[in-house]
Amino acid sequence: MDIPSSDLIFVCFVSKSILDKNIQLFDYEAIATDITDSTGKLKKQRLVAFGKYAGIAGMIDTFQCLGRRLLASGFSTSFLNCSQSYVYYDLKDAQRAVKAMGERISKDGLPMGLEPLVFAFTGTGNVTNGALEIFQLLPHKMITIEEAKNIKSKPGPHKCVYGVMVEQKDLVCKPGSTEPFNLKHYRENPSEYKSIFHSNVAPACNVLINGIYWDERYPRVLSKQDMTELYKDGHKNLFAVGDISCDVNGSVEFLEKTTTIDNPFFSWNPMTNKSTDEITSEGVAVMGVDILPTELSVESSKHFGDALLPLLKKMIVNRHHNDSNYQHLPAELSNSCIAQNGLLTPNFEYISALMERTAKAVHHAIRDPHILLRIQGHLFDSGLINQILDVIEGLDCHFEVEECNVTPSISGAARVKSTLMIRVFSDDDDTLNNVLKKVTLLLDLIDSAEASMQHFDSRVQTSSDSKASTGKGKVSVLGEKEKNVLVLGAGMVASSLAEYLGRSKHTTVTVASQYENDAMAVAHNATRGKAVCFDASRPGDKLRYLIEEADIVVSLLPAPMHPIVAQECIALKTDLVTASYESDEMRSLRKSCEEAGITILNEVGLDPGMDHMSAMKIIDSVHERGGEITSFSSVCGGLPAPEAANNPLLYKFSWSPMGVIRASQNNAQFSRDGKVVKVDGSDLLASAEPFDAWKSLNLECLPNRDSLIYGDKYGISSAGTIFRGTLRYNGFSALFHVLKNMGLFEQEETGAASWNEVLENLSAKRGFEDLRSFIKYCSNGDKVLAARTNGALEWLHMKSDTPVSDPSSVVKSFCDVLEQHLQFAEGERDMVLMHHDIKASFCDGSAEHHKCQLQVFGDGKMTAMCKTVGYTAAIGTKLILDGDISNKGLLLPTSKSVYVPSLDLLSKEGLVFEEQVRHYKDLDEAV
Repeated sequence: MDIPSSDLIFVCFVSKSILDKNIQLFDYEAIATDITDSTGKLKKQRLVAFGKYAGIAGMIDTFQCLGRRLLASGFSTSFLNCSQSYVYYDLKDAQRAVKAMGERISKDGLPMGLEPLVFAFTGTGNVTNGALEIFQLLPHKMITIEEAKNIKSKPGPHKCVYGVMVEQKDLVCKPGSTEPFNLKHYRENPSEYKSIFHSNVAPACNVLINGIYWDERYPRVLSKQDMTELYKDGHKNLFAVGDISCDVNGSVEFLEKTTTIDNPFFSWNPMTNKSTDEITSEGVAVMGVDILPTELSVESSKHFGDALLPLLKKMIVNRHHNDSNYQHLPAELSNSCIAQNGLLTPNFEYISALMERTAKAVHHAIRDPHILLRIQGHLFDSGLINQILDVIEGLDCHFEVEECNVTPSISGAARVKSTLMIRVFSDDDDTLNNVLKKVTLLLDLIDSAEASMQHFDSRVQTSSDSKASTGKGKVSVLGEKEKNVLVLGAGMVASSLAEYLGRSKHTTVTVASQYENDAMAVAHNATRGKAVCFDASRPGDKLRYLIEEADIVVSLLPAPMHPIVAQECIALKTDLVTASYESDEMRSLRKSCEEAGITILNEVGLDPGMDHMSAMKIIDSVHERGGEITSFSSVCGGLPAPEAANNPLLYKFSWSPMGVIRASQNNAQFSRDGKVVKVDGSDLLASAEPFDAWKSLNLECLPNRDSLIYGDKYGISSAGTIFRGTLRYNGFSALFHVLKNMGLFEQEETGAASWNEVLENLSAKRGFEDLRSFIKYCSNGDKVLAARTNGALEWLHMKSDTPVSDPSSVVKSFCDVLEQHLQFAEGERDMVLMHHDIKASFCDGSAEHHKCQLQVFGDGKMTAMCKTVGYTAAIGTKLILDGDISNKGLLLPTSKSVYVPSLDLLSKEGLVFEEQVRHYKDLDEAV
């Protein structure tokens, strides 16, 4: 069986009902007219194209890309305030935002060390004209390349940006020729020319907007080698590239992939030739979204309609002709007609065979026994798709294609993987298991497909007698031991864990969640992912079956459920990993765990987890050299990135607001200079102190529960200072404390239906006649803080008739308000910070002062919290699976056998602690 790749595309989009109902179907991308180009050659010109809107959207998105790249280098600029195009209601809304950004640049300029900022534009078509239309809304000056080279030496402030139009003669030259540049000769003989952009233009520009047509016959605008040479020569001034043309590995060679609206940017490092989804200061930030016009849906849709409307009459007239040879269609439409009069047109008849076969499939209810396969790879070039369908047909299974995403290969470009989601139905368990086994075998054998697979199993297994078994300890056809990791829970940190553990095609990551979509979304991150439905509130026999099939279990369920999971793991002698604090109930299982001969590794996340590892690395080093710790301080915080801290509370919730409120009222104790300090939970928010480890961030620190227990955990009981804290932006705690003083953290009934009435009642209850006086009182007379609180309540729409969500509880209703208004918006990043300050003394009187810190930003692929928690838990799991952690019983990541390999593997994921140590001859010098 030989199926062209295009067949499956049209099966997904051209149903038999279109033919049955005599619907006339056109491919708008194929609507074109013949034109003669400048060389006299005949070519097709599309009549429905969106180049201008690609340019407009691409320029707006590149502003945001530039803002993030400059922030990574320490520059906070107005470009950060320009959102991606799709965020705006329409083009006028976007233009207003760009103009407002321009007004700030005109008034305040750009940071010192950044001006003058030069944008270079390639191309002369609709794409570049659209980009220029947006660029010219900023205060700007268009200059020549020579002027751009000289302007760098002119002192500022410039209070504008500069634009350079790069012509073909600026891009290439003919080696050895003294003749003036001849565009016609270049287009006819491109192989005789070489690129000079890297030497002629790139050193003078900071941003490249690439809108030029390119194919493999022509020299590249910027090759990877060009950029590497620029960096080696010290020219690191090209901050961002907006490649609107979006030719993968094309005119800008380091556009290694197209990007998505959800994850629009990546960084490429010329010195390492590696890319990362996180924007860093070590390379060029690249925007390569390939569906830019969809970000301006209003204008693009109108443009589509305006272009298509003149052709509608011709389509309708032709619709009434009964012949099937579509002779009555004008030339621009004839090649784009897929179906008419109940028949496929000659250009598309070749797909009918697959349509006939697909029509034989019987449609099943999703509740019937089935497996859902999601396969991604080079499905067509390798022939894998043909063989998969042969397997399904050979076992007499019915199937339904749910999704098909096929990207055609482009000559000279990186191969892009296709995706197929298909449900396979059978009433026989053995048949479905055989499908799964044979498809898995195909993926192992056909290396050229570079394929991965995730599957969802609808069948409910409740005992080890079930035939739908994945099994533990199996051996693959290639002789490698297969492993099965069970992940309980599909929450926010599960995706990174599944991605890390699922990199090997010999590891199946089974994700168990109450909802199929959640489980499948997480399983999708693994090369071999399996999703199952599992209600954690009613574990029963299903939990036992899942654990029995696993080589190791990772529980991402709420911490109170860990003991239930642990008891089943002990009974079935299966190792367990959690990212939660080790509770007393878990500690009570220590003896049973040891007797079962299994490993239960707790507290392998961020905090707890990475904090233990990085701290113990320093502490053990000091102890091994005969020293002792005299002072220990460790702080951590999950925060919005600076540009996303754009609300009165300077905070956004990536977890439950109720959890934040409860944590803000915990009792705390720590030691400082030999004295124990106790903080009552009612005063915790008032105890925040400034924290200046990151000079560019305005932070504060709150004590975090009982720090003194870490004296024994870390072996530092003799230290005069033992402190663990939580980081927030400065001002959060004071404002939250006022809200607490007002009674918004109370469980009592609201006593009213709207928020303005609730606030009035809370005020009257304390004896105040007006809300403003009440807020001032709760602010301890601080007028500035009272004004901030007033503004926050207005921003949260609580000083209006907004209805309360739960009249039975003030705090529950308040949490709903926080959750509604303080969520991360699309494209916003979170940030994780961790910092240790450790002092040590030695027998010879010398001393050391260690500082160790971590700063991680989220990106379009995953949040910083997801990276730090998920990767850490995954690494702990892998170390146990691979036998690198062999100790049995209850473990924490405070031992060298755990933290040394863990920190090494974390560093390979880009999670690297920066460490500094200062040495002193004696303690007095250290002080």
